[in-house]
Amino acid sequence: MQVIFNISENEVNHELFDVIKTLLSRNAEIVIRKEAIQLEEFNQDMPLEQVMQALSNENYSGDFLSDIALDLKTSSVYVK
Repeated sequence: MQVIFNISENEVNHELFDVIKTLLSRNAEIVIRKEAIQLEEFNQDMPLEQVMQALSNENYSGDFLSDIALDLKTSSVYVK
């Protein structure tokens, strides 16, 4: 038997290790793959406020959002 896990870093926990231990005791072949990150193409025509609103809906930390806003404000995309 072969078991394939596609996992993100957030999913590595004790429950996963318990499942792996159980599968190993049954002589299963285990393949663990890091989940691929999905990237979206940046739309430079979108106003900065709209970009930040979309990002804030994704539950990123406030510090991260502040850094992104500062970087975008000073980038060649939004400097006018």
